[in-house]
Amino acid sequence: SVFQVVCLVLAIFGTQSHGYEVYNIISPNNNGGTLQETVTVDNEKNIAIVNIHAGSCSSTTVFDYKHGYIASRVLSRRACYILKMNHKTIPALDQLKRYIYERKAMQNMYSDKYIWVKYNPLQSLFTHIDWFLFGSPIKQLCSHVPLYKGEMVEKTREYQ
Repeated sequence: SVFQVVCLVLAIFGTQSHGYEVYNIISPNNNGGTLQETVTVDNEKNIAIVNIHAGSCSSTTVFDYKHGYIASRVLSRRACYILKMNHKTIPALDQLKRYIYERKAMQNMYSDKYIWVKYNPLQSLFTHIDWFLFGSPIKQLCSHVPLYKGEMVEKTREYQ
């Protein structure tokens, strides 16, 4: 019946818009090997988690749009870097999903959309942390390592 078809369509699109979406991208790296990126988008919690599997340079980055913070942890280092999200520079979650889809569809696509972040390795961000401010996904990533405050920098010739 028409009702069953409508329910089926709603169920299919409902799981995509309210559940997890996982994107897996495998691309060549500079050493002749491959680099695997896994991006998990949780539409209900309004977060994206990017895992880069690259040996000792593997990292996890959490984009928490609900709380407005980005946290990144290079797994071989004992540190986590937290950055207040700048909504003018950081793409919205739906835009991020579009970038991921395009990257997956066109493996060699060029993009000039890079954001440079700096931090001071001598100054830990917090001693007493209010994890409520950052949210539970960032707490899970960073709770047992020193935190450093990241800040965006303007592109300069030095970094290009």
